[in-house]
Amino acid sequence: MAQTKHNPVVMVALLIGAVGVVAALLLLVRGGGFDGLENFPAQSYRSQPANLLGNEYRLSAQIHSQLEWQEGVGRLLAVVPDGESQRLPVFVPDSLGMSIHPGQRYRMKVAIRQGGLVYVEDLEKY
Repeated sequence: MAQTKHNPVVMVALLIGAVGVVAALLLLVRGGGFDGLENFPAQSYRSQPANLLGNEYRLSAQIHSQLEWQEGVGRLLAVVPDGESQRLPVFVPDSLGMSIHPGQRYRMKVAIRQGGLVYVEDLEKY
């Protein structure tokens, strides 16, 4: 009976490829990390933002306008959350590298930071 030898380089390459495929499928199934988050509670935020400090949420909104921009820091935007009529200020850091324009819709992962700042950690256009 002939014995088959497996090339270790080929085995490692196959293993890395399989791990990559599984990771990509998990990201697709999970929706890029937004689906596991609660929806942003706009009414609670407006009445008591301090109660939400440190929490993370999913915020789906349309960009209304840019309020401020500082190079190397980021931009302060006014957005209108889906299903709402009032604007909400959010901070988008320059590190996200996005070109954002009024009228565009985004799904965002936001965290409530010190002072009640709605800080965008990740976003995707929809």
